[in-house]
Amino acid sequence: MPFVKNNVRSKRRSKRSRGIKRLIAAGVFFTVIALALWTLVRALIAAVMPERGVAAAIAVHAVPASAPWTSAQIARLRRALDGAFAPALSNRYSLAVIDASGRVIYANRDRDAVTPASVQKLIVANAALDLLGPRYRFHTILAATQAPKDGTLDSNLWFVGSGDPSFTSDDLRSGVRQLARGGLRRIDGAVAVDAGAMSGPEINPYWDPDDDGEDFQAPVSAVSLDGDTVEAQPNQWVPVHDMPVVVGDALDRMLRHAGIEAGRRVTQRAPLDTIVLWDHPSAPLRALVEHMLYVSDNHYAEQLMRTLALDAGERADNRNGLAVERAFLSERGIPTDGLHIVDGSGLAESDRVAAITLARILSDAQLRGGANQLYMLLPAGGRDGTLTDYDFTTALGRIRAKTGHLSDADSLAGYVTTLHHGRVSFAFLINDSPGDPDSAYVRAVDRLAEF
Repeated sequence: MPFVKNNVRSKRRSKRSRGIKRLIAAGVFFTVIALALWTLVRALIAAVMPERGVAAAIAVHAVPASAPWTSAQIARLRRALDGAFAPALSNRYSLAVIDASGRVIYANRDRDAVTPASVQKLIVANAALDLLGPRYRFHTILAATQAPKDGTLDSNLWFVGSGDPSFTSDDLRSGVRQLARGGLRRIDGAVAVDAGAMSGPEINPYWDPDDDGEDFQAPVSAVSLDGDTVEAQPNQWVPVHDMPVVVGDALDRMLRHAGIEAGRRVTQRAPLDTIVLWDHPSAPLRALVEHMLYVSDNHYAEQLMRTLALDAGERADNRNGLAVERAFLSERGIPTDGLHIVDGSGLAESDRVAAITLARILSDAQLRGGANQLYMLLPAGGRDGTLTDYDFTTALGRIRAKTGHLSDADSLAGYVTTLHHGRVSFAFLINDSPGDPDSAYVRAVDRLAEF
C-alpha cells in the first residue's frame, strides 16, 4: 500500500492521514474477526465431514442451482429420448441420464452391460485423477552409479522409464544433449534400459489380431517412446515392439550423434544406489487425461491403467491395474452391473460396461467438483476433438462428451447443460445397430438440451 507507506514516512500528519489510519485499523479489526469466524467454520466442517474436508464441502454446495424435474417433465423426456433412439436400437443397448442432483431421470436397460468401445476410458480417467491426483507427473531419468569424471562414465548409463505415455524422441534427445553439455564424452559401461516398472505383455491378448500393425494398437511398456510407434511414411504411423530394445537403439544413436562414445546395450534393472543425471517430468496428469479424452488415445489409457497398479504397490500389469479400477468404483459406490473389462482403453470387443456405470462416474465427478471433475477435460460437441463432426443444434455449445466406436459398437457419454435443469450426465451405448447410432445420439442430446 504505497499511500500508507508514504504517510508513515511523512513528518506531517493531516486529518486525512489520521482518518485513513483509523479506517485501516478498523479494517484490520474486522479482518481478524472474519478470519476467526472462518477458522470456526472450518473446524465445524471438519467435525461434520472429517473424511471429505472443507474443499469437498464447498465443492458439493458449488453445484449450480437448477429447477427440479417434475414427474411430468421426466415422462416427456422419456418419450422424447425413446423417439430419438428408436431407429437405431437393436437388442443390445444401454441408456441412462442422471440429473444435476444425482437422480436417474432416464433409464432404458441402463444396467445391461454391453460393449462400450472408447467411452470405457472414462473409468481409467476418473480413477487416475482421483487416485494419482491431477498434478501427478511421470518421471523418466538417465542415471548412473557415479558421476562422470574427466568426461568418462565408468558405470552403465541407465535409461529408467516410469510409463510416461507422452515421452518422445525429442525429450530423450534433450537429455542426451544435457549430458554432452556437462562434458560427457565416453561411457565405459553399457547403455542399459530399465523397463521394470511395468510388467505383462506389450499387446493385450484380448485385442483383435486383425488390428495388429494399426497405430491405435500400440504396445504398453514402462519405457514408452513416441507412443510406441514409428512413422513408416509421412503421416502414417505403425506400432513397434520390444520397446526396451527400441529405446536402447534410439539412445545409442543419439549418444553417438552427440559425440559420446557408448558401449554395448543391455536391458537391466538399475541398482538402488544410482544417481540421477537427468530427470524429465511429464506434463501434469490432468493434461495427459485431457489429451487421452480429446483424441481417444488408447496408448495413454493402457499406460495409465498399469500405472494405477504401480502406484498401489502392486505388480504393474493388466490384471492388477483393472483390479484397482474395480476397487475404485466400489469405493465410490458406483454400480458395476455386468462389468467385465479386460483393458483400459475399451479396444477389446469383449469389454462390457453398463450405461449406469458410466453415467454415475460422470455424475459423481461433477458432484465432487474440484480438480477431479471431468467436464472441462472432454471435447466440446461439434467443435473439437472426436466430437468435431457431430452436428448438434440445440446442444451446440452445451455438450462435452466422449465418443466410442468399434465395428459393432457405438457410444457417447458426457454432460449436457439443459435450458432449465442445469447440467446432466448421460451415457448412451448401442451395439449391433440397424441404423445410425451417431445420428440418434445427436437427436437425443439436442432434445435433452431443450428441457
